[in-house]
Formats: sequence, structure tokens, C-alpha cells
Amino acid sequence: MIKYLYTLLVGALVLNSSAFADASAPNDDLEKELAYLAAERQVVVTASKMEEHVDKTIATTTVITQDDIAHIGARNLLDVLRLVPGIGITQNQIGLREIEVRGVKTSLSEKVQIMLNGHPLDHNLQNAGSAWVYDDLPVDTIKRVEVVRGPGSALYGANAFLAVINIITQNAKDLNGLHTSAGWGSLDTQQYRASWGKQFHNSAEAALHFNFTDTNGINSPIPADSSSVQGLNSAAPGKSQLTEGRYDLEWQLGYQDFKLDGRYINKKAGTFLGATSILSDDRTQQDYNDYFLRLSRTWKIQDKFTVDTQLFHDFFSYDNLWQVAPAQFSRFGLQDTRTGGEIQANYHLNDAQTVIAGFSYAKEQQGNLIDQAGTDPAHLTQVLPSTEARTRQRWGVYIEDVWDPLKNLRMTVGARYDRYSDFGGTFNPRMGFNWEFIKNYSLKFSYGTAYRAPSFGELGSINNPVLLGNPALKPEQVKTFETGIIAHPVTGLTTQATYYHSAINQIITQVFGQTTFLRYDNNGSVVAEGVELETRYDFGGKLQGSYISANHVLQHSVQLNQQLADVPRQRTNLTALWAFDNTWSSFAHVLIKGSTLRNLGDTRPDVPGYALFDLGLLGKNMFGKQVDISFNVYNLFDKRYYDPAPASLNFIGDYQMTERSFFGHVSLKF
Repeated sequence: MIKYLYTLLVGALVLNSSAFADASAPNDDLEKELAYLAAERQVVVTASKMEEHVDKTIATTTVITQDDIAHIGARNLLDVLRLVPGIGITQNQIGLREIEVRGVKTSLSEKVQIMLNGHPLDHNLQNAGSAWVYDDLPVDTIKRVEVVRGPGSALYGANAFLAVINIITQNAKDLNGLHTSAGWGSLDTQQYRASWGKQFHNSAEAALHFNFTDTNGINSPIPADSSSVQGLNSAAPGKSQLTEGRYDLEWQLGYQDFKLDGRYINKKAGTFLGATSILSDDRTQQDYNDYFLRLSRTWKIQDKFTVDTQLFHDFFSYDNLWQVAPAQFSRFGLQDTRTGGEIQANYHLNDAQTVIAGFSYAKEQQGNLIDQAGTDPAHLTQVLPSTEARTRQRWGVYIEDVWDPLKNLRMTVGARYDRYSDFGGTFNPRMGFNWEFIKNYSLKFSYGTAYRAPSFGELGSINNPVLLGNPALKPEQVKTFETGIIAHPVTGLTTQATYYHSAINQIITQVFGQTTFLRYDNNGSVVAEGVELETRYDFGGKLQGSYISANHVLQHSVQLNQQLADVPRQRTNLTALWAFDNTWSSFAHVLIKGSTLRNLGDTRPDVPGYALFDLGLLGKNMFGKQVDISFNVYNLFDKRYYDPAPASLNFIGDYQMTERSFFGHVSLKF
């Protein structure tokens, strides 16, 4: 721990050591726009369920604005998350993206809560994670992404375990008309978007978004001689197959204080690799449907007292056909629903103190189970007898006090209790402070716990004849404390250094029971600690609109006295934006990832680290401020790099990721 605190101190001193600025007067219009964008980046809602400055919150928070997303040339949500310190993205063999947070990664990313406009998206009750559907969410309609690292169950309940990612989309005021965009790129990638929004004179408003995406996916070669890559001795020629197509519709309808919003997504995908060998049969198909519908209203009781109410219905289904062997197919499917509501009271005692309290209830159901197998995908037979639908109910109550006893001191304390009908209750507190001990220098400290609820698949596993569920499972638990410094030593320069320590217990894993069958059990623990260093310098004068930024993560995650496999010890992002004038700008990004260890018993060499270089050009507000265009090159130097494959697939080596690729984008406003 001492070495991390030492690194924290040295890093903060290094980040504060130099800066420079140009004093020339900037263009007035550009200055106003940049001031607005800076204000957007400085405000966060997700950290405390209330609007506050990012420098005042006790949580470690990153805000990515719509302007940031445009400049980096992001194609989907994962392109945005890759730049956030402490977050990494990898690919597994069935085409799922894995979101690693602070040195902890699972194949289903179920320890990360993804939300859309504050609504949790973990509709997949079988496997708990929402990255299945939302990993490649298009970004054209996103206004901002707020990423809060650390436990969030004291406010958001289940699965706000390692991080909360809140995607905030454009509303009627943001759009004020018709917006369209189109993008084309390598691997036959196509993206199309149409959005319309309007505010009416009778206190009504409407916003509609439609997105369509289609791509041939990674389609990277599997080396014919894997020994040339990772020292293996077997041959496995071929190409990965991960075709993906999706369309979605989002709506936001409002009248006076009422609002009806939601989103529907249909996603179809192939598979990255077959379960036991490289298979290219295009009959393998993943088919997902996901939507939520929410009716909400804010009731103004007094000037200082408001009540937010909502009713919601969530739906998730999949129907997947897998080629598991050259002449063997399996079909799995189900439907999940969640119906409930929430009431939250917001009381502003005075300008220095706000109390938030709430109650939520939901009923979760799973049915329409499919489990079939056979040699012909058109004529499959039932494998297991039909299983009855599952149902559980849960409720939660929470309270939070955000108090500024001094102008330079913010204190936050809160807690939440959740009760489930199938595994019982869990209590999760949160507390911390943010103290500006010297002007422009703030010290933060926080402590909190979080839980990850057992999924239906873990409590009573279906669709798997050799893996048993366990109705006696308890939720996974994490206890985290973190401390850090935020500094603005000179105008335009922001630096931050954070140390965190997380103890994860009651991890749900697959173990052998008294029979030869695997079963789920609360077995094992992980200790994760690390240092996150961040800095950004925004130039002034003639270089107004340009910036350079960097973040570096040093992380150490241990289980059974062994460093966790498949996660790096170090990761670095270096970015630079050069604004040529009010219209044109260029963006460069370098991602440096350290090598990763193998799992115990896997004798292959470590997965090598790598450095990737991306470059982009953006033209904004052309032809009467109605046209934006961009062109980006990813992996400019065509670096060959790999994500780790498990030992069971060592005959193919690791997964080669995308080679050099291109993407162009045009946006029109009417």
C-alpha cells in the first residue's frame, strides 16, 4: 500500500509541474461555445442523484460530452469508455465485450451498472450483465456519458458494484429540429441515424431517435501457425466471424410535468469463434430484443421540496442458435420482464444541504424457456424438460444527505437497504468528504459498499445439463475506500490523482460439488488496489479549443495470492486535440496497454502488451452551421495485437483484434 501512496504523491507533483498558455484574445463566438462545453464537462448528476460540480463530488467521476465524442471519432459506447481511466475493453470467444474496471473483469460485465437517462439497463435476469446489448450502442444521439467509478449500491442498488455508467441522450431542447447522420467504414460498417425534437407552446415536447448499424465485425485472421504468434505448436487457419446488425428506437415525450420515455433495441450477431473450434457456418445466430418503458413525473410540493415518481416496465429476450461442432447445433432462449416503480423525495434544507430519500419496488419474471439440440438447425429436439417460469420480488429504501458545513467542504453520507424474496436482504452505506484545503486544491475521501445480486441463471441454472444452480447463493459484496487530490494549479490545467482499495467477497463462481457436476457457489475473494493519474491542459489565446490530456493507471488485483489473469498492471491514454480554426480540428490518441498474465495452470507466455495509435479529422458547423464531417483512422500503424483466449482454446492462440480500419461520418442539421 505504501508504494501506491508514494506513486500517488509523485504523480500529483509531476502532473502539477508545468503548464503554459497563450494570452492572445480568442474569437468571441468560439470562446462562448468553449465556455459552454467546459461547463457541460464540469457538471455531474449520477454521482449523488443531484446536479453538482465534478470537483465537489466525493466520487471519482469522468464526464464525456457530445463534443468530446465527436472529436475522438467514437463509433459506439465502447469507443468512449476506452478513454476513461481504470476501464478496459476486451473481446471473448462468443462475441461479448468485457468491461474491465479497476483490474477486475468478468465475461458478462455484470459488476457494472449501465443506465440510460438514469434508468438501469440490466434487464438480462439470466446472466445479469447489460453489455450483451448495449456494448455497441451508437453515439450520435448521446449528449454526455457520466462514468462514476467505485461502489454505487447506496443509491442504485444491484450491480452498481464497480462502476455506474449513465448515458444521457439528447432531448427536444437539444435537438430543436431534424438531425440526420450517416457513417461508413472498414469491415462493411454502416451507421445511420435520424433524430427529431421540438418543444411546443402548450408545455409539451417530443424527441425521437432512430439508429441503424451493420458491420462484418472484427473478421481478423486466425494464424495458420499459432506458434508464430504465441509459441504454440498447432495449426488452426481461418477467420473470426462476428457480423453484427442492430436497430433501435428511442422516444422522449413530455406534457407539463409528465414524461414518457423508453428505448427498443433489436440486435443480431454471429459469433467470434465456435465453442470448440473455428466454425464459419453462417447459421450461427444471436437474436436479442430489449426495451423499457417509463412514465415519470416531478411533483413540486414547495420551492425546496420536490417528489419524483416513476413507473417502468423492462423486457429482454434472446433466441440464440449456436453451432457447437461441425454437425451439432444448440438453441437457447428465454424472456425476462421487470415491472415496478420508484418514488424519490428531494428536500433542499438550504443552499448548503440537500436530503434525498426514496423507495423502489420491482417484480422480476422469467419464462418462455428454450433448450434444444440436434444435427439440423431446422429440426431440433428438446434437451431438458420444460421449466416453470421464475418470479421474484424486490424492494429497496435509501437516504442520502449532501451537506456543505463550510464553503470549501462537502460531506456526503447515505445508505440503502434492499430485500429480495429469493435470497434475503443487503445493506450498503456510503460516506465521504471533499475539502478544498487550498484554493484550487481539493482532497477527497470516500468509503462505500455495494452488492451484485445472484441472477436467475445462478440461483437455478437452466439450459446447461452439467452446471447446477444454487438457491442458497448470497450476493457478492465489495468494500471500497478511495482518496485523491484534484488540482487546478494554473488556468487551463486540471490534474487528479486517486488511490483506491477494494475488497470483494462472496464471489459467485463455478465449483465442483459432491458429484461430477459443476455448481454455483459463493467461493473466493479478490483484493484490488491501484492509482489513477489524470491531467488535461486546455490552451488559450490563438490555440483556444486545443488541449492535451493523459491518464495512467497502475493496478494490482490479487486472488489467492496470485495476480488476476487477463488484466494489465498498467494502462495509459494519451490524447491531443489541435483546433486549426473555428471549423477544423485534428485529434490523436495513443492507448498503451501492459502485458497480462495467464490463469493458473496455463503454461503459455503472458499476453503481450501493445500500443495503438488513432488519428482523426473533424469539421464542424460548416455551410451555415448545418454540416459536420469527420474521418478517423484506428490502429494507424496496423499493429497486430491480441485479447487473451482461455487455455481450452490454446490451439488457435489468442484472439487477434481489428487491423487498421477507417470510418467516415457526415451529420446534417435542419
